[in-house]
Amino acid sequence: MGSARWPHPRGLARRLDRRQFLARRRHQGYVGPVWSQGNPHRRKPFMTMLLSRYAEALFWFARYVERSASLARILNVQAGFWQDDANQENWSAILSLYADKDRFEEKYDTINARNVANFYVTDRDNPGSILSCLWAARENARLLRPLISVSMWSYINMSFNEFSKLSNWDLHSTRLARTCEMIARRCDAIMGVTESTYYRDAGWRFYQLGLWIERADQTSRLLDVKVAQIASTHWLDDGEDAVADAEFWKLLLHSFEAYHAFQRAESGLLDPKKVANFLMFNESFPRSLTHCIGEVQNMLKDLYLGYKLYHVEYSYEEVEKLLYELESAANDPHLHLRFHGFNDKVQHRLMEITQSLGTSFFGHVDVPPEDVSSQTQSQA
Repeated sequence: MGSARWPHPRGLARRLDRRQFLARRRHQGYVGPVWSQGNPHRRKPFMTMLLSRYAEALFWFARYVERSASLARILNVQAGFWQDDANQENWSAILSLYADKDRFEEKYDTINARNVANFYVTDRDNPGSILSCLWAARENARLLRPLISVSMWSYINMSFNEFSKLSNWDLHSTRLARTCEMIARRCDAIMGVTESTYYRDAGWRFYQLGLWIERADQTSRLLDVKVAQIASTHWLDDGEDAVADAEFWKLLLHSFEAYHAFQRAESGLLDPKKVANFLMFNESFPRSLTHCIGEVQNMLKDLYLGYKLYHVEYSYEEVEKLLYELESAANDPHLHLRFHGFNDKVQHRLMEITQSLGTSFFGHVDVPPEDVSSQTQSQA
């Protein structure tokens, strides 16, 4: 995977002229070519001229639905393994996962199962709660009504309305796992309807970009925090410590719904190194970092080659850098010694990819990468 820029089919000088032209068109609301090739006076059909606000709405719709599903799965596994309402250490790990401890403490006095569940499921004051994410996804879907199927709109609208009515009893420690399982399955259904009904145009590629970037982000965050919960000395142990930690690694795999996939790829005890390598570098598992970033690369190639959106090259270069770093890390026998630092680098690179997409396609001004991960849309 080289780092060289892709050559423009019309040469460097024409590329610069085209960038200026596309910059003006993006300012007017378009992300793709406006005129039909061969006849500059004939406009393309409406559906082939993707408005930048539609591209952005598709991107964030996918991210919010995937974020809701991932959070529901994490809470589901957490509730299933630790039903003790007062187990602060394990419930605090979720707050660390999303860097929400300060926001949580502004409203809640105690870290326990009930408060964390309220904070992450139904608390609309928390922009990262499942209900807030589904609301944001629904608002993006509302903007996309001319482009999406009736079923797709119905599923997201029905899901938000249904989960808005969740009671305290639904979030009780004895029912939390069941509630989160229902939410995760509903999010899977939304993505399934989208997969089976959305027209495969440039907009589909932006939807896929949002999906794979968010999935990579969730994998990186969860793996980093969960690994930090155990002593670093256990990282490569093959003896009694590895056996004692087997339940922890099983929990980690269940958080990704990766337990059975891991068993197909690996044999023996749940070795920490094997689990981490599987979740980070296995190209056949659809939630691994390498697979997710590879799909992001494929979507950018499609936009460049299939839809002539030549300004994806900036995002593509960031993706190439990340893939190179993943390849180098996969061959590093001492990765466990710098695991947290490596995950920080992955997070930063994902923010830069999101920022470059926003600048190139969505009309955003350049912002510091740390501000990108918290970006939301409030569209009426």
